[in-house]
Amino acid sequence: MSARITFTARQNARLKNWLESHPEGHERAALTLFRKLDRKVADLDASPRFVCVDVLELKDEWIVSSSETHVRINMRMLPEIYLRCELEELELGFVHSHPKGAHGFSRIDDLNEQNILRGYAGCNGTSVTFVALMLCERHWHARTRSGASPAESTPARHVAVLSDGIELHLAASTAIEGELVALARQESAFGKPFNRKLQSLRAVVIGAGGTGSALATMLARCGIGELVIVDGDQLETTNLNRVRGFRAAEVGQNKAETLANYIDTLGLSCSVTHIPEFVDKSPAAVDAIATADILFGCTDDVSGRDVLNQAMYYYCLPYIDVGLTGRIDSDEKGDPYLRDHRGRISVIIPDSGACLRCQRVVTEDKLAFERAVRARPDLLRLDKETLMREYYLKGGGEAAPGVGPFTSMVADFAVSTLMNLIRGYRKLATDFMADNVWIDFVHLSFYSIDNPSQPDCFCCGESGLLNAPENGYRLGMPALGKISKT
Repeated sequence: MSARITFTARQNARLKNWLESHPEGHERAALTLFRKLDRKVADLDASPRFVCVDVLELKDEWIVSSSETHVRINMRMLPEIYLRCELEELELGFVHSHPKGAHGFSRIDDLNEQNILRGYAGCNGTSVTFVALMLCERHWHARTRSGASPAESTPARHVAVLSDGIELHLAASTAIEGELVALARQESAFGKPFNRKLQSLRAVVIGAGGTGSALATMLARCGIGELVIVDGDQLETTNLNRVRGFRAAEVGQNKAETLANYIDTLGLSCSVTHIPEFVDKSPAAVDAIATADILFGCTDDVSGRDVLNQAMYYYCLPYIDVGLTGRIDSDEKGDPYLRDHRGRISVIIPDSGACLRCQRVVTEDKLAFERAVRARPDLLRLDKETLMREYYLKGGGEAAPGVGPFTSMVADFAVSTLMNLIRGYRKLATDFMADNVWIDFVHLSFYSIDNPSQPDCFCCGESGLLNAPENGYRLGMPALGKISKT
């Protein structure tokens, strides 16, 4: 039930610079306004995410008095903030520093939080949640209180700061003793509390095919705490050469459900659930994404990737997308040979990395081609030139070959990328782009394509979708339904 709190790198830097820069070393305070994402995910315990949308430094008329061990604010200034929270459907947070004080929340902090919350709940109702944060020695401490019971506090699961990595400040203990023993060698590589950080995360994997099944299985084995698998497709016999966790007897069954059941039988501490639907048509899948800490895209359709590309900004999420491409040719004897086969790992964090549209993974031409093929599958048999000449469609050509070792390698690389985001270990050449990595399986090489973000991109641009209000509909799309209140 404990909360997870998310800041972008810019918000975190702004808060820390303010809290730590008093000329006389006094405590300082700020207000933070959060969007609360507490949508229900079947079979997982409720655990709301609080995503910061604004930071307000408290100074001048806000401050009654301060010292190295206290800060007292003018409570009469708060009703205007309460009103903003009500009008914009936000939750209030109070942030302060302990430059020379206690390393945890103090008794005075308890009283101050309850006083603020009573006024907050008195104006906005007892359903509100109050978020308290304290910075001490560069570490975030966090907890929440309910307007219905101001005297009780619950430690947050973690505070996540999204920069060019994922900086996790743990609060509530998530350690499971047996799991820590099983993962001892993993932690010896990355140090403590690496395993606890993984256990604090909720991951959503979109697609349970060649890459998605291998990726989800490895996430569970490496200690991820909660896992949601989304796929509306059924297992086919032609999938069996490259998927993980499936048997021939399960052909015809839903991939997401079958894979989740397999992972559940492994006896790991991972709590796993599934959504047997396609993400671009599934309100339940979008709700699961809103509650996630990390999103993995393993779908082979462009429309699904377009939804994920938008969702990561609306919900302020790190997003790792994987894909494969290739071409088969014939030699002089007419025998097929693998002329080209490559895997792609795109890493996008709200403050870092070009989005899938800027990387040209999602384009309007690709979306138009996909829509046309869904309406008329026979178009897949036509060559590129005929498609363009007769139907004005760009696309077509042979699909990427489905080769098991290559799909698994891309999936494993994606999981190791998550590990690098949490505890950086990679040493990259200066011409290598961390947000866009290609693996060339034929020439056995790694390379990057520099795709800088576009200032006018409607997803990642300066006026893009980061923390944009949904205006009552999931991702602002009426087709995905109205947002349900829990």
